Amino acid sequence: MRDFVRTRLPSLTRRIGTFHLSEDRQLLETNILMYLRDDPAINRILFVGCEWYTKHYEKFFKSKDYWTLEIDPAKRRYGGRRHIVDSLKNLGLHAPREYFDAIVCNGVFMKTAIETREEAEPSFEACIGCLRTGGWYILGWNDTDELRPYPPSESPALAALIPTAFPSLGASEHRTNTSYRHTYTFYTKP
Repeated sequence: MRDFVRTRLPSLTRRIGTFHLSEDRQLLETNILMYLRDDPAINRILFVGCEWYTKHYEKFFKSKDYWTLEIDPAKRRYGGRRHIVDSLKNLGLHAPREYFDAIVCNGVFMKTAIETREEAEPSFEACIGCLRTGGWYILGWNDTDELRPYPPSESPALAALIPTAFPSLGASEHRTNTSYRHTYTFYTKP
């Protein structure tokens, strides 16, 4: 029954579920995404990873060029109008170089999604290639050994980016007070 409701009635699920009320999800929805929405320098946004609780994100960006990417074709219905079904490492096959003003990868750098260095590094490189100079790369990840493949600070690809204080938070990294230590790391492309 739960899967039926989530699939057919995501707005109802959102009203009766609690996952979207977690501190990390609230920070993403009420702070990070709102900053991106309101910044006039950000017009092209890619959100990576689609699920029932991300379906409404497209509404935040009505006046922007909003894209989504998800490897699972069954989750297409939770993506935006401009949706890519593919692995993140293949992003360059779908978008031009330096196209996006912001890329948000939240909850995909983990042992149940992009789970190895061999998968993560080409994925990070693809994002960097499709991100414009000065653009935001936002990585949301769980900082526990059980959930993350390795610390992002050990990534050679991410070392090409500049950790940058996100204006609405005043820090280049923000760890939430959740049991899985969900962390947002903010970068810009030099």
